[in-house]
Amino acid sequence: MLRSVEAAIEWLKAHIRRLQETVRDRGAMLTEKIKQKIQEWMNPLVDEVAHGGVGMQAGLEGVRAALTGKNPVWAAIKGLVSGLSTKAKVALILLLVLGLLLGPVLLVVLLLALLVMAIVAAVRAAAR
Repeated sequence: MLRSVEAAIEWLKAHIRRLQETVRDRGAMLTEKIKQKIQEWMNPLVDEVAHGGVGMQAGLEGVRAALTGKNPVWAAIKGLVSGLSTKAKVALILLLVLGLLLGPVLLVVLLLALLVMAIVAAVRAAAR
């Protein structure tokens, strides 16, 4: 009887060891499959970041600045400008200069329009 109990315990130990090895092997296979899937998902993202356009570069610079405690908007603008082509940079500079030159003129026109509206409202109120 004692031998049969010992034999059953040994048989059980052997089966448990085989189960452990099988679980370990399946876990390793599953881990490898998960790694492959994650790598499949990450490759396009890494390629986009490495060869990304101006928008991606601006976004990454903004995130980097936010993580370091700097102004993310300013960093994103600098990242956007650094990623532009030379022609685009020239066009942007011309647009800014034009805006700076025409800004005061537009402000004067707006103020004149408001002044005319105020005079018209005053005349209408006095006529009643």
